Amino acid sequence: MTRQSQYKVSRDETTHGENGEHHLIRGEGSSMRLWHREAPNADKPMSTHPYETLGYVIEGRVDLIVNGETVSLAPGDSYRVPRNTPHTFRITETLTALEVNTPATDR
Repeated sequence: MTRQSQYKVSRDETTHGENGEHHLIRGEGSSMRLWHREAPNADKPMSTHPYETLGYVIEGRVDLIVNGETVSLAPGDSYRVPRNTPHTFRITETLTALEVNTPATDR
């Protein structure tokens, strides 16, 4: 499948990551992904990534555990996970969230 434009990615051109995320558009310095209707979870392990994540909760509820602090997020809330910082997400209500990673990543 070839992309029609460097400025647009259509829905049928998106790819899916190993954790169920939808990879949307990728720029020179950042990339965007969508977590769509993610089911509640209770035991997702901590992880650390070499990129910063900025996110926005569209629907559902989730607890972000970052650097030892638990932050409860609801629709309309934005969040930040600094690069190289241990974190996890505990989804408490089916979640849809949009994230931007910097630098760009396909994960």
